[in-house]
Amino acid sequence: MAFVTSLGGVASSLFLGTVVTSRTIPSRRQRCARRSITQFPTCPGRCVIQACSTSTDVDRKQALFKALSTVIDPDLGQDIVTLGFIKDVEFSEVPGLKGMYDVSFKVELTTPACPVKDIFKSDCKRLAEDISFVGKANVIMTAAPPSANVPTPTGALDNIGAIVAVASCKGGVGKSTTAVNLAFSLASRGARVGIMDADIYGPSLPTLVEPEERAVQFKDGRIRPLEAHGVKLMSFGYVNPDSAIMRGPMIANVLNQLLTTTEWGVLDYLVIDLPPGTGDVQLTLSQIINMTAAVIVTTPQKLSFVDVVKGIDMFDKVSVPSVAVVENMSYFVAPDTGVKHHIFGKGHQQRLIEQYGITDSFSMPIDPELSEKSDSGIPYVVANPKSMLSDEYQRLASAVVQEVAKIQYGGLGIPDVQWDEASGNINVRMPNTETTQKIWPATLRRQCRCALCVDEMTGAQKLDPADVSDDVRPMKLAPVGNYALDVLWSDGHPSLYPYSRFVENWRNSKDMTEETNATQKNSPVEVSAGGS
Repeated sequence: MAFVTSLGGVASSLFLGTVVTSRTIPSRRQRCARRSITQFPTCPGRCVIQACSTSTDVDRKQALFKALSTVIDPDLGQDIVTLGFIKDVEFSEVPGLKGMYDVSFKVELTTPACPVKDIFKSDCKRLAEDISFVGKANVIMTAAPPSANVPTPTGALDNIGAIVAVASCKGGVGKSTTAVNLAFSLASRGARVGIMDADIYGPSLPTLVEPEERAVQFKDGRIRPLEAHGVKLMSFGYVNPDSAIMRGPMIANVLNQLLTTTEWGVLDYLVIDLPPGTGDVQLTLSQIINMTAAVIVTTPQKLSFVDVVKGIDMFDKVSVPSVAVVENMSYFVAPDTGVKHHIFGKGHQQRLIEQYGITDSFSMPIDPELSEKSDSGIPYVVANPKSMLSDEYQRLASAVVQEVAKIQYGGLGIPDVQWDEASGNINVRMPNTETTQKIWPATLRRQCRCALCVDEMTGAQKLDPADVSDDVRPMKLAPVGNYALDVLWSDGHPSLYPYSRFVENWRNSKDMTEETNATQKNSPVEVSAGGS
C-alpha cells in the first residue's frame, strides 16, 4: 500500500566500472550468484549493477530504484518505485572501502497498519544489499499522513484517513463487539485509531471499553475524546449516562455535534459503530462525512442474512462499498471433544460470495470469554492477543486495511462491462489490460445465482436453461459498489454478478484468442460470472 506520487520513472541505463572487493564485502561474482537469472537475464556470471569510483549519487539512486522496482504491492498491483514508496535516499561511503556505500532510505506506506510491511522491509533490505556497491542498507518504514476527509466547519475530521462503518440492520448480532475489536486490532498494528459510538438510544461503548479517565472534558465548545489502550473513544453514553429520550431530528443533531466537535486529531482510521437499521443516523452520517467502507455484521440465521442484503443495498445507495461481512455466533467448539457445532446452522457465507462477490467473510465462534471480557470493559483482543478468536479479528483488520487501500488508491481496478448492441455481445475489459472478452448474453443470464434461479438452502439449480431465450438481452448494466454488476434482462429478470467471477473467468481463459471468445450462438462462451 503506497502513498501514490510520481518519481518520474526509473532510468533504463546502468553504469559500469571497477568493483572494489574486500574480505568483509562479497565479491562481484558472489553477489551475482545470489541473484536469480530471471531478475537479471543478461547476467552470464558478472553483475549488471556495478560500482565505479566516478559514479554519481544520481547513478547510485537509479541502480537502487532498479533493484527495488521488483517489489510489487499486492493490493495496488504496481511496484513500490512507481507508486512512490521510496523516500529520502542517502548514500554514505564506507570508511576505508573506496566505491562502497551504505544506504539509508524510507519506505512510505499508505498506512502504518499495512499487513505486509515486514515483508516489504526485508525484501527492500535484501535487494539493496545485493547491489555490488552497497555494504549495509538501513530501511526505515514510515506511513504517509492521512489525507483529509470531507472538511467540516470545526475541522475535526480533516486529519482522518479513512472512516469505516460497522453496521447491521438487526440488533443483537454482536455489531458493537465487532466494531470494538476491529478498532483495537487496527491499533495493535501501529495505526492511529478512534471509535465513535453512533447509537444514541442504546450506546454500547461505555460497557465494552473502560477508558482511562471517565470524565468527558469540554473546552471552547470542543470535546476531548476519552482514551483506552491508545484508541480514542467517544459515545453519548460517556457524556450522558442516562437514557436518551428524544425524537429523530434531535438524534441527528446530537450525533452531528458529537462527531464534528470531538477533537479526534490525526487518525488513520475512525471506526463508527452504527445503530441497527437504515434510518436517520445512517442517512445523517452519509451527508456529514465521506464514509470510506462498511463492514456488515450478521449471524447464521436466514432472518439475519435478509438484513445483511438490506445493509449492503443501503450502503450502495449512499456510495459506500461493503468490504467485509462478519458472521458472529457462527459455531461452538465443545471444550472436551473439540468438535465444532453449528448451533444456528452453517450460515450464508457462500451466498455472499456468489451473489455479491464479498470474499472477505469471517466466521466468529461462540466464546464465553468474549462476553466476559466485553462486559468487564476490556476489549477481547487486548486481553487475549494470542487466541484463535483474536487471530480472526486480526484477519478482519488486515482485510479492511487492504480493501480501504484499494478504494483510496485505485487498487487493481474492476472490469469494465459494456453492452455492444451491434455485435450482440457483452464486452468485458479487464482492469490494467487491453484484453476484451466477449460473452453471449444468454450464457450469462442462464448462470444467474439469485434466489429465483438457485435454491437458497441447498444451492440446487432451479432455473431450467431451456426457459431462457437465446435472444435475451441486457436492458441495464449498473455497478453495485466496487464488487458486483447489476443486470436487468429483457425478460424482466434482475441479476447480480460479482466482478470477482469475471476476473476469475478471464484468468482461466486468457490464453484463448479474442476470435474464440467472440463465438456466439453455436458455441457460446461459458463464464462463471454468477457461479461458484
